[in-house]
Amino acid sequence: MTTTESVSGLAGPTSTSAAARAERNQLDQDSFLKLMIAQLKNQDPLKPLDPTAYVSQLAQFSSVSGLQAIEQSVSELASSLRGNQVLDGAALVGRSVAVDGNTLRLDTQRTGAGGAVEVPPGATGVQLIVRDGSGQAVRTLALDATSGERDFFWDGTTDFGTAAPPGDYQFAVLARIEGQTASLPTSVVARVNSVSIDQATNSLILNTDYQGSLALTAVRRVL
Repeated sequence: MTTTESVSGLAGPTSTSAAARAERNQLDQDSFLKLMIAQLKNQDPLKPLDPTAYVSQLAQFSSVSGLQAIEQSVSELASSLRGNQVLDGAALVGRSVAVDGNTLRLDTQRTGAGGAVEVPPGATGVQLIVRDGSGQAVRTLALDATSGERDFFWDGTTDFGTAAPPGDYQFAVLARIEGQTASLPTSVVARVNSVSIDQATNSLILNTDYQGSLALTAVRRVL
């Protein structure tokens, strides 16, 4: 199951924890400097304290402070990038997109479904074959063999002219290329209902109506 975060929760916890770390670090440095000054004031002039330990400790504080600053900057940058991704993805909400796949779903609200196929030059006899859940072919359609990306639409009827029952269907587009039968790459149409961020990968996820949750990289084009 994909773990996501909401837009409103992108930056809050990061800024709070970073501020707390900075405050603790500042208190530690202040306390150390006060202690060092007090010891220097009260040291035995005949047995002065070795400054090496203080220099080493100060270097450690400087290193830790620098690392914390880098960590905070990286965290803030990551939060900003996640926010930008969500804002960019929000422009796709309500839009239809073509995504890699070969599954179509029919229900009472959707009695037909469409997709697209990439037809290479020289292909002939391009056919769309729709199969039901048992693998039985229910519809075969001839498609345009002109090279390029070609849209197709299945109206939900079988080869017998009857309406196919609701459910999931798979399709394949076959063509003859140089005398051999080949399966062509296909995509399906999905409507984007919402977007979210995968916390594990910080990548944008599109939540669609009939194709589930998809990575933005699965989108071939916006319709």
